[in-house]
Amino acid sequence: TCTFSPCHYPSDDLVFGSGNKVSILPGTSAVKDLRPCLLDDEKLDISNGRWVQYPYLSDSICSELVRDEDIVGFRDFRSVYRGDRSPSCWYRDDLTKIGTSCMETGCGHIHKWMTDLKKQSKWFGRWEPYECNYYIMGDAEIQQCIDQKKISKIEYKGLSIKAIVQGYMSQKLQHINMTKNEGSGSRSVFIDTLSMPHLLWHKSIDKHQKDLEDTYPNVTDSEDEHYWISGFYYTSEREPHVQVDRSLQFSKLAWDILTPKGYKMINGFDVTTAFSFDTAGQADGMHMLGPPIKEIVTKVFHHLCNEVL
Repeated sequence: TCTFSPCHYPSDDLVFGSGNKVSILPGTSAVKDLRPCLLDDEKLDISNGRWVQYPYLSDSICSELVRDEDIVGFRDFRSVYRGDRSPSCWYRDDLTKIGTSCMETGCGHIHKWMTDLKKQSKWFGRWEPYECNYYIMGDAEIQQCIDQKKISKIEYKGLSIKAIVQGYMSQKLQHINMTKNEGSGSRSVFIDTLSMPHLLWHKSIDKHQKDLEDTYPNVTDSEDEHYWISGFYYTSEREPHVQVDRSLQFSKLAWDILTPKGYKMINGFDVTTAFSFDTAGQADGMHMLGPPIKEIVTKVFHHLCNEVL
C-alpha cells in the first residue's frame, strides 16, 4: 500500500521514446535562459525533466571512448575521463558495453533482450529539467569550488550504489587537489545512498522512519555538507520488496525527516527512469550505470558549487 506517495509516478515523459512531442510555433524560440536548479527542484513531486539526446561529439573534439582501467573496483565499462577536453565529452557513452558484467550464478546463460537504446554505441545526451539548468563543470570549475569552499575530503556511505557513485565521482576528482590541513577552517562533504536498494528488502517503513529519526543528527549548523541520494526507479524485484513505489515511499519519507535536519537530497529517481533496464548491471533493473549516474554526479557538483561559481 502506498501511504506516502501516489501509485504511480505521473511523469511518463521520463521514459525514453514515450512518444511525447513538443510543438514549436513559428516565430518562437526553442531556447530560453534557465535559472540554476535549486535543492527544492530535486523534490520528487516537483522535479520535472526529460532525457535529451544530442548529435554525437566526434573523437576529434573529445577523444576515443577507451575503458578506464586506472580506478580499481569498477567491473563494468566506463570510458576514460579527460579533464583537458570539454566537460561535455564525459556524457558520451557506448551503451552496448555498459551493464554487461555477470556476477550472479547462471546469469550468463539468460538471454538478454536489447532495446534500441541499449544498441547505441554512440550515445550523447543529458537529463534536462524544463525550468532550470544544471551546470556542467570541468576540472577548472571543480578546483575553484574546492578551493573557495575549502573542501578537504568527500566521504561516501552506503552499499552497492555507494560504490557505483563513488567510482564516477572519482573520475571527476582524479585531477583535483583537496584542501590540506583538515580541520583548520576546512569542510567535509558526505554523500549517503541510505543503503538503497538493500534498505527496501531488509526494512519496513516503520523501521526506516525510526532509523531516520534516531541515527541522523541535526546538521543545520554544521560547516560540513551532507547529501543523500534518493532511491532509483527499480524495474525488477530481484530481491524481495524492491519495488518502484517502495522506492518512492522510502525516499519521500527520508525527504520529510532529513531535510529539516539539514540534509540535501539528490533526486536519483527521475534520472534512472529511462535507463532502469538498459544500463543496469546484468540487467537487474536495480544497479544503474552510465548516463544516469553521471547525471547524479553532475547534480552533486552543481549544488555543491553553484553558490561560489
